[in-house]
Amino acid sequence: MNLSFLNSLFLIGLAAAIIPILIHLFIKYKPKIVYFSSLRFLKEVQKKKSRLFRLRELLLLITRILIIIFFILALARPVLKALLPQKSTSHAPTAIALILDNSFSMNYLEKEKPIFSDARQKAQEILELLNDKDRVMLVSLEPAYNAKHDYFTSPTQAVKEITSISISDNTQALQQVLENIEQEIMNIDMINKEIYFITDEQRVPWKDIMDAKLAADLFVIPVVEDSLRQNISSVSARYVPKILSGTNEPVIQAVIKNNSSKQLSDVIVSLVLNNITRAETALNLNPYQSKQLTFEVPRQGERFHFGEVRVKDEMLPDDNVFYFNFPVQSKPKICVISSIQLPAALSSILDVITQQQWEQKTPQEINEQIIENNQLFILYSMNAFDEQLRFYADEILQKGKAIFLIPDEHIYQRSGLQEWLIGQNIHFKNIEEELSTIDFVNRAHPICAVLTEEHFQSADISKMWIVDAPDFVPLLASDTGNSVLLIKDNLLLSAIDLTESWSNIIYQTVFPVLFYNIGYFLGDVSSEITQYTVGNQPAGGLDLDGEFTCQMPDGEIIPLTFIGNRSTFTQTDRQGHYFIYDDSHLVKVLSFNAPRDESDLSLLSSAHKEQIMKEGSNIHFLTAENWKDEI
Repeated sequence: MNLSFLNSLFLIGLAAAIIPILIHLFIKYKPKIVYFSSLRFLKEVQKKKSRLFRLRELLLLITRILIIIFFILALARPVLKALLPQKSTSHAPTAIALILDNSFSMNYLEKEKPIFSDARQKAQEILELLNDKDRVMLVSLEPAYNAKHDYFTSPTQAVKEITSISISDNTQALQQVLENIEQEIMNIDMINKEIYFITDEQRVPWKDIMDAKLAADLFVIPVVEDSLRQNISSVSARYVPKILSGTNEPVIQAVIKNNSSKQLSDVIVSLVLNNITRAETALNLNPYQSKQLTFEVPRQGERFHFGEVRVKDEMLPDDNVFYFNFPVQSKPKICVISSIQLPAALSSILDVITQQQWEQKTPQEINEQIIENNQLFILYSMNAFDEQLRFYADEILQKGKAIFLIPDEHIYQRSGLQEWLIGQNIHFKNIEEELSTIDFVNRAHPICAVLTEEHFQSADISKMWIVDAPDFVPLLASDTGNSVLLIKDNLLLSAIDLTESWSNIIYQTVFPVLFYNIGYFLGDVSSEITQYTVGNQPAGGLDLDGEFTCQMPDGEIIPLTFIGNRSTFTQTDRQGHYFIYDDSHLVKVLSFNAPRDESDLSLLSSAHKEQIMKEGSNIHFLTAENWKDEI
């Protein structure tokens, strides 16, 4: 039981209780002076009555103080709140928000059963303690489920809905869930309100918890006590074409991680292509070690569309498989818009990438047909950038096609180009003529995924533009802190002219690989690695238009519509392969994976819990064994 106030702001008025005391101390009653010939009898009466007068004044003072206190308390509306009641007792109507942690770490096997089954059992026990006057909101960490169940219902109905919550690949932080249900809790017309969170106490769901605005006390009920756990995860997998691989043959690169403190031996890892196991290997992994594997793609006439890298681990199956697919290696469609002849090194690379199928046009030759026939447009040393070319540049980006802008030293003299760049929030400020090298490679982006700083160790830059483009992500940066190559969506910028007077990068062995990646990433939509994180919605870049059907990972078939950059593809909450068909055949495979944030099974420490409870005074961590007694 605890006391709270519905209008706690009025409690500030309790300070007014000091007013009668101040009046008593500073405003004294002054009796009227009357002169008598003798005061002997009056003084005798005064001695007899003085104690009675003092007592009366004290009682009046206390009464006045209590009147003010009770008046303020009445305005503040005090209530006596009961926490979770015992089943056999009656209690005031209570509103409970019951949150089940259904992130994939809850699928961990403990005593030969998933710990999520214990979470369901504890939720059942909580609901059995309630009566028909109570109301329950049963939610999880899954946005899709919560969108349909963020309302209060009877405990009886909530018991039936427990089984509808299952392990999800797409979950959100507890702070986001609390924020989403806050208004419903605030609006329900009940005095007693509590929130219960049943969880395995992994650290990931607690991100930004101190930003949460709690509408009631939050009680955290763990499903298991701290224990030593082990887990092996398939962290990543990707197809590497032969020009980028070290063997000059296409390969699959995968990463496997041991997330435990134990050394593991003979861990079986399999490569599955088109649902057939093509290769297997055994690994030895040290504690917390990540190891990269390379599988050769079999030389067969069969065309591969999709694959998985699987690791055998029965304790937590949800991160045992990493799904990927194969790019369709058609030729990039590239058009160079330039008024001069390209450097020989650059034109040679374009010949290799496109099998000599690229074209070069002057700014005056650009028309709708050229825009339609190409995917990547390289803008280089143009003598004009008039209104018509500005229109075509906007159209290129609006259609999901790509632009790669390579500057020369006269770029600022072309006012039309400068205006267009300013409209894109891009500013080529000034040329810096200071010798520098490349010391940053953004490997998180597909263009640079297989490159490292060592590949550029012989590349020198003697002249470069200082580019101010705050919305862009740097792919390469110099040791002076300036971006050399930067990108936003399908617009790529270079800070250097690809000539020897600016840099020797064009003559480095890494340059063909870099430009190959640029050509295929921006120049051929169908060749992009269509790998996504669950919950994301693919839109542009799929080169699809019209009506299609999609086979989901669970086998369900749903209709899809793609119109330009818009689609009805929203049901992507499960990891696996999504097969998109037209009327006659398979046209694309999209692969979705759950984040591996929880794979390390990292629990909240005691110190972290204490910090959370200290900063959030209405958050209470209970124990797995005695949670009923502790609330």
